[in-house]
Amino acid sequence: MKQLFIDTAHRHLTVACVENGTIISLIHQDAFKSQSEKVMDAIDACFRNACWQPMQLQAVVLTEGPGSYTGVRIAMTVAKVLASVASIAVYTTTTLQLIAGASKNTFVLLDARSSRVYGGLSDEGRLVYPAAIYTIEQVNQLRTDHPEWQFAGDLHLIDDEDKWLNIEDGILTSIKNAVLVEDIDALVPLYLKSNQEYSI
Repeated sequence: MKQLFIDTAHRHLTVACVENGTIISLIHQDAFKSQSEKVMDAIDACFRNACWQPMQLQAVVLTEGPGSYTGVRIAMTVAKVLASVASIAVYTTTTLQLIAGASKNTFVLLDARSSRVYGGLSDEGRLVYPAAIYTIEQVNQLRTDHPEWQFAGDLHLIDDEDKWLNIEDGILTSIKNAVLVEDIDALVPLYLKSNQEYSI
């Protein structure tokens, strides 16, 4: 199966052409606040590098969030457009699962501003703690209480160096655990804050 993977929810733009569990082409770049300008060019480049034609695409897998208010909508808009013009399946995963990949007991945290993070615990590709908003104090307490956990993501928020795991593993693991979207019209981003809070 030929699948297009898209993540635009956080600071990186990730686009990959995947066929039968193998990444054929991949674009993974820093695109802070510029995903909307770069995503279509990235998709086009991925298709060219994979020697794919658009009509060959069979499925889209995207991250539904959590992440920036605008970022989480970009990949979703692309997926909805593709689904409307072609008979392809759409699957969703989370940004947290993408970053954790197949790693065991990995708590991923992403900057949610105002001394808060989007966080969740992933174990071998599955969320053990669902995505939620945590304060920095809560994350530090989890780190103290669970020394056996690995922490990844925006670790500068807890006075450590940012840690990003293998993106190819993250993509393939996310695809393996992605959920089929039954009603594309009902698909909405995973927002964990109110509209007003996104401007804080």
